[in-house]
Amino acid sequence: MSRLRRNIQHVDDNLDLSNLTSAKGLTLPEEIVGDLNLSGLVSAEGLTLPRKIGGDLRLNGLTSAEGLTLPEEIGGHLDLRDLTSAKGLTLPEEIGGSLVLSGLTSAEGLTLPRKIGGGLFLSGLKSAKGLTLPEEIGGDLWLIGLTSAKGLTLPEEISGSLWLDNLTSAKGLTLPEEISGSLWLDNLTSAKGLTLPRKIGGILFLSGLTSAEGLTLPEEIGGYLWIGGRKVQH
Repeated sequence: MSRLRRNIQHVDDNLDLSNLTSAKGLTLPEEIVGDLNLSGLVSAEGLTLPRKIGGDLRLNGLTSAEGLTLPEEIGGHLDLRDLTSAKGLTLPEEIGGSLVLSGLTSAEGLTLPRKIGGGLFLSGLKSAKGLTLPEEIGGDLWLIGLTSAKGLTLPEEISGSLWLDNLTSAKGLTLPEEISGSLWLDNLTSAKGLTLPRKIGGILFLSGLTSAEGLTLPEEIGGYLWIGGRKVQH
């Protein structure tokens, strides 16, 4: 730990401090080229993070963003999976990898980055109220906690898969023209009001449908199609 108390400006490798439960007395460098693992921290009190992290930043033990100031640049993933509230959370404009916020149940106070290079995991959200998604998402978008599309505005393009497993109705749902990965709509029982993308690069899951009435399939499906519990070649 004595090395960390010196004024180190740059670390060329990963820094694993996952055993720390408190940031008291911790002085971190200005820049870390690799990953920074602080997954054992339960509070951000006394924590001053580097200005730049080239790899992943793991803060998955934090349940509150109180006192947390994130780096200006994060080249890899940002893991904040145990945050239960976005209060006090200020995220960078861009994140190079994925953003994990799966513990949030509400989007209240949440301002997401403009661009996320990887996936966005918001699987705990119960409502899309107040949710403004990034302009660009380079990976999967997980919204598996939503049971309604009310207030949901999706990006024009999703480079990975879109997970909306628990939607029970397509009412208010506007899907992108293209989804590069798979589309999960497993709990829809009816195609009423459903307009599917023109192109889906992966699999289309509609395994909960009890009837194909009103269903218009995409022009292109790169994988296979599940309807009503059956795998259908398309």
